[in-house]
Amino acid sequence: MSSPFLIKEHKVPGQHIREYSHALANSQDDVLYLCVKEYVPKDNLNPQPGDVTILGAHANGFPKELYEPLWEDLHRESKNFGFRIRSIIICDAAWQGQSGLLNADKLGNDREFTPFQVPFHHIRAILTAPSSHLP
Repeated sequence: MSSPFLIKEHKVPGQHIREYSHALANSQDDVLYLCVKEYVPKDNLNPQPGDVTILGAHANGFPKELYEPLWEDLHRESKNFGFRIRSIIICDAAWQGQSGLLNADKLGNDREFTPFQVPFHHIRAILTAPSSHLP
């Protein structure tokens, strides 16, 4: 079965959040990048005002690609509920998945995050990425 989406991949700089002295291996000014996937419905290549953009975030240890069946189901059901999807955007956290591989030489060994801080910082990075680096 072919995907109902055109899938675009982006590499965008993440938020500069450095609360721990060894969060990065070298300089605290190093830029961490996020690997982003944007799913654009093939049946909505010319979006209209009111179409919905969905920002997704993955769970700890689950790559962003794991959610592709969910996006396909959501796309199919959107027609039944009367809304159109402009695009779906999801990225790996800077230290996980493709982003983790991209940043491997920059990541330090201080992962002293509380359970609240990890998703909060990642969501802040996600909200920054689309507005400044994606169409």
